[in-house]
Amino acid sequence: METYKSHFRIFCALLSRDIKWMKQNFIKTMLDCLGPLITQIITFGYLFPLFGMAASMVGAVYLGSILNLFVQLGYALVLKIAFDLTSNRFVDYHLTLPLPKRWLFASYIVSHMLETAIVTIPLIFGGIVFLQQYIPFTNINFMGFICIFIAMLGFLSTFFLMLGYSLVLSWILNNIWPRILVPLWLFSAGLAPWKVVYAWWPNLGYVMLISPITYIAEGLRSTLLGGSGYLPWQWCILALILWTIVNLLLITNRIQKRLDPV
Repeated sequence: METYKSHFRIFCALLSRDIKWMKQNFIKTMLDCLGPLITQIITFGYLFPLFGMAASMVGAVYLGSILNLFVQLGYALVLKIAFDLTSNRFVDYHLTLPLPKRWLFASYIVSHMLETAIVTIPLIFGGIVFLQQYIPFTNINFMGFICIFIAMLGFLSTFFLMLGYSLVLSWILNNIWPRILVPLWLFSAGLAPWKVVYAWWPNLGYVMLISPITYIAEGLRSTLLGGSGYLPWQWCILALILWTIVNLLLITNRIQKRLDPV
């Protein structure tokens, strides 16, 4: 029991240090995300309707587009890990702490989840305020949103941590966008509701179910827009949990190879 308490105290100390860093960089990170968000609000909320986009599609397309913010934050985590493994090796100091590896990397995952939540929640609801005619607060399922948001954070944090420990820095800088992130985005429901695509071309709809981004986008739409035009958020949560389990299994293997190659 005492050992468990000791591990928990060190775990909390690591999180406390990361939260302090988040506070110091909060304004900078918000400004980095604010520019793309304003562009998306203007584009999807005002310009596209002028060009004839149906009002029923505006909210759905906008919610899919903001997932770019989550991918950008995840990419920053991948770079941070890759640079550390290549040069600073600060992780070696963490490995000397009297803390099992599973606790250490759990702190990494929780830290990224907290950072992403702190930055994106104000931006998401700030955007909804400006698009009230398309995303009314009366349609929001707040309990469902909290559940899908946590499942989304868990998947994204484990996914990008896995990438950071799986790929070398040069490959990340040159190839991660065209070979992983862009295909994952394009072959998902990020740009259009899944049921709309499935009705147009069922085969493409089945392909989109492979991408976990589909379940994030559809889960957000289902909880923030309501209606039956999207995949049920409960199914989306289940799919994201399964993907997160896969990520955790891969993380265990990748970390072992990167940190204990012998």
